[in-house]
Amino acid sequence: MNTTLRCMSPASFWTPRHVPRSAWLEHAPFAFWLVQALRPRCFVELGTEWGFSYLAVCQAVQQLGLPTRCFAVDTWKGDDGTGTYGEEVFAQLSDINEKLYGGFSILVRSLFAQAQPNFRDGEIDLLHIDGRHTYEDTKANFLGWLPKLSDRAVVLFHDTNVRRQDFGVWKFWQEISAQHLSFEFLHGYGLGVLGVGRDLPESVRALFGSDAEAEAAIRAGYARLGGTITQQQAAAGAQGAINQLRSEIAARDAKITQLERIIAARGATAGAR
Repeated sequence: MNTTLRCMSPASFWTPRHVPRSAWLEHAPFAFWLVQALRPRCFVELGTEWGFSYLAVCQAVQQLGLPTRCFAVDTWKGDDGTGTYGEEVFAQLSDINEKLYGGFSILVRSLFAQAQPNFRDGEIDLLHIDGRHTYEDTKANFLGWLPKLSDRAVVLFHDTNVRRQDFGVWKFWQEISAQHLSFEFLHGYGLGVLGVGRDLPESVRALFGSDAEAEAAIRAGYARLGGTITQQQAAAGAQGAINQLRSEIAARDAKITQLERIIAARGATAGAR
């Protein structure tokens, strides 16, 4: 089978069920495919915030009927990269998680290092690192969680294509991608896919074994699918703004009508005198 076709499936075309604000929007199609191809037994995300990437994986797990256990690790207080934020972020995500994915998903409110003892060595099949984006933090997170990875593990690194301020994911990605099977998407701020395990499923190994032509086609395909999600969100935002404007106009018109009636009533009273 053509390598490009092996790295896409009907799951790649699913629509994300939850779309909070996120820089990860355009990687949902690939995440859906990866969950189907890897069928992870345990998924851990380091750095979740509003939860788009995490909920996308949970959605795929649920739709595919997999026995995957999912864990999101975050303090949900923000940091110098995201800025601080209030309890509403955790509350909103917790509500969605409990209602839809509570049977297999747990939000772990903790620092990354403090959560490590909660997982056995060799337990995690899919790890997503999206915490503080400095070179030092990215390296420390990877090395700290490396013993927890299984012999079929894949690690995702977001923002591999961002080179500003103190972002250093790209630098660590250059180092670590040379030591393992790897694939990088350049759209959506960049997503590095690292094949750490020695016993990867063939469908996943095909991604890493693609030649230059297939690699370009896979990148282009997922960039287009991801762009569609961004366009859909923009359209939804525009429609929301239109609906809000319509509500404001309707409220204004109602107020005008009310004032006109009051004026007319006062005029009738004055005329009667």
